[in-house]
Amino acid sequence: TGFRLVFFQSDVTDSYDEFFEDAILIGIMTSHKSYKFCLRLNKILSFNFRLNTDIVIEMKKKKRTYHFPVYQSDVRHSQIKHYLYDNRNDGEVLLPEFKNIDFIWLIKGDINYYKQLQELLQIINSMDGIQLATEIPHTELPNREYLIF
Repeated sequence: TGFRLVFFQSDVTDSYDEFFEDAILIGIMTSHKSYKFCLRLNKILSFNFRLNTDIVIEMKKKKRTYHFPVYQSDVRHSQIKHYLYDNRNDGEVLLPEFKNIDFIWLIKGDINYYKQLQELLQIINSMDGIQLATEIPHTELPNREYLIF
């Protein structure tokens, strides 16, 4: 009378691959706090990053629950969505393999613009307070499940 869903490892890996198949990840090191960084991106690059309270990234560790905020900006008349994950919260890191990265920028949608990505990276890297902005292949993320919502 009960229903139980069982996932096999290949099913989980397939769902990860499906989530990231139309995505680009950018790792960003900056001295800016999240709200200031979003304001700068909105002003310099004409985005509209806002805190998305519907997306909750939680991590339970050391008998505590950590919440990692996610900011979102949609592109008008397009399927492309931008998500900016704060990689730090109260001394804890969402993606420990990138503990020096402050933000993870996920660009999701019909992305066929490698040249535009290079231009975006160049602009971000030229902003005050940015130490590094670089593309991160999702296949190199052992903890990529933390980015899936």
